[in-house]
Amino acid sequence: MSKSSFYLFCLPLLLAASILFGCAHPPDSSTYTKDGKVYGEVRGAFRYKWWNYYERGLSFADGRFFEEAVRDFNSAITKRENDQRMARTYGMHFIDYFPHRELGIVYYQMGNLEGAKNELSLSLSQYPTSKTRFYLDRVRKGLMEKKGGEVAPPNLTIGFSKDEVWTREDPVLVSGTAEDEHFISSVKISGVPLFMEGAQKQVSFRESMQLAQGRHTIEVEAKNLMGKTSKRTVVIHVDRDGPVITVEDLTVDSNSPGQPSTIRGFIYDEAGVSDLTVNGRPVPIEKGLEVAFSEKLPAKSRTVELVAVDSLGNRTSASLDVSISSIKQKPLMLACAGTDISRRDISGLLMAGLFGPKDTQPPRISLKGWADSQAVYIDKVYFDGYATDENKIESLTLNQNPIMRRKGKRIFFNQVVRLKEGKNKITIEARDESGNVATKELIVTRLVPKAMQLAERLSMTVLPFGQKGAVSDASLSFQDNLVDALVNRNRFRLIEREKLDLILQEQKLSWSKLIDKETALQLGRLMAAQTIITGNIIETGIGVEIVGRVIDTETSEILAAEDVYDEVKDLQGLRTLAEGMAIKIHRKFPLLSGTVLKQKGKWIFTDLGEDKIGLQGRLIVYHEEPIKHPVTGKLLGSDNEILGRARVVQVMPGMSKAELLDGKPASVKPLDKVISE
Repeated sequence: MSKSSFYLFCLPLLLAASILFGCAHPPDSSTYTKDGKVYGEVRGAFRYKWWNYYERGLSFADGRFFEEAVRDFNSAITKRENDQRMARTYGMHFIDYFPHRELGIVYYQMGNLEGAKNELSLSLSQYPTSKTRFYLDRVRKGLMEKKGGEVAPPNLTIGFSKDEVWTREDPVLVSGTAEDEHFISSVKISGVPLFMEGAQKQVSFRESMQLAQGRHTIEVEAKNLMGKTSKRTVVIHVDRDGPVITVEDLTVDSNSPGQPSTIRGFIYDEAGVSDLTVNGRPVPIEKGLEVAFSEKLPAKSRTVELVAVDSLGNRTSASLDVSISSIKQKPLMLACAGTDISRRDISGLLMAGLFGPKDTQPPRISLKGWADSQAVYIDKVYFDGYATDENKIESLTLNQNPIMRRKGKRIFFNQVVRLKEGKNKITIEARDESGNVATKELIVTRLVPKAMQLAERLSMTVLPFGQKGAVSDASLSFQDNLVDALVNRNRFRLIEREKLDLILQEQKLSWSKLIDKETALQLGRLMAAQTIITGNIIETGIGVEIVGRVIDTETSEILAAEDVYDEVKDLQGLRTLAEGMAIKIHRKFPLLSGTVLKQKGKWIFTDLGEDKIGLQGRLIVYHEEPIKHPVTGKLLGSDNEILGRARVVQVMPGMSKAELLDGKPASVKPLDKVISE
């Protein structure tokens, strides 16, 4: 065949191929320029791959060229269906791929609410993100407004049977349910919003609240997407103190030995006095805030033991020695032998005899089981004691808080005090009717067991988040805000930014190098951080999405991937997003406690099941030892000894298997404890 014949033969084939290729790949859309910015461009050549269509669709959507964006997102979906993070494009290149989500947002902006709802709901089912939930809530609200009609407030119930309750629980659990067909958008407890991942038709909540002794008004508010609110208010009286026992009189007639003694007094408690026993025998009393009691003691009784209990189960005990208690005063006797005493002198003696010398003795304060300086391993302690005086005590305070209800010769109390970490000064002051004051001071040092200390928690460093392949001012601002938010939650051991700056200088690295994952991991190891937090800030024309990843520096495994979104882009908006990110990371790594079930070689089995802990979770293994006062036997909490650290390698229902990373395996025994690192 001649060369010309060959060309004539091949030409039709080439024309047909070009026509087929043109049908398979329509011509590229034209780019558009708005306000000096070009939209519809992609990085590199447009190769008609799913990621090319997705990238170009994002560009068109950002420029509000919605028809073109819809076409490109649909083209991407036909080539790759599901939304996901870290979708592989080619080689080791990955992108976050959310065509259904972005198509739904475009439909929302176009006013196609039904189309937007379908696409956003599909995206939520494939890979839920904050951005999807944000716009799905907008769409739902738009559909409700379009439908019109009266909207009722949410149905809100709380877990208290009465509007005013008494409790001694610590912490106090506030629970309930908010329901609404128009979706619950927020729930607040005492003005603090609960963390919610988008609006829901039913929200159940259980919040543990640290409430001090006293009266607390708790307001719960639920709001639906249409802005209608429901509120419920409950008054919670927290009472963890035992009743106050005031002994007014313990009568022993010295002229009639062997006769029964009588003890009289009052018992007061804000929650209501419930029971009284004297020497183990129940004494009938009227129930109430303040009740009187009078009880005869058996003849020849040497001691009397009183135990008063309030309606919540708080109790106070009192022990008195009858033999040295107040005895009836003997008659006044005056004798004059060979001494010239004037009428005035006799009058003075009579006055002294009748009224006695001026009282200069202060009250006496006693505490059961407490030294002047004491170390404990618990966060609250009870001070069980009494104040006594020959005359009546008119005031008694603990750290300037009044204890007593009425005057009396002996006041017995059992008061709870919450301790801060470190030294706590406790001052008890008693004043009698003559103005004499007694003060008892002691120092209680609260120690934190080693396994519970923040220094033993998971170490973490926050790196600047990348924005368009670089570190921007927003990156550094978000980094600082996220560090602050994590520090405030007191869960992780954060490595300070100053150390990061120093290592960057030593390694001669710029901030922009931290965008690379391997460089970031290397830096994390140099900082001795077990984990790093890195991610990206994706800003569009309508909002900003921040995606964060917690990466294990030892295994390079991504332990958690979390995202937040808002349309507010200013510094306050970044601060809010950082707080949301911190909450999500905190929820991903809860502080869990468990028990060792079995030890076999370097493997341990714990009672932390798959519903509580995930693979690669880090644990501290420790042995717990109760600490008691050597003299009184009073329990002062529990110290512990760290036996080693472990990493979870298998999770099962009700159980997990972990590998010991250090320590001596033989030292770990069943019933030893574990806690999240």
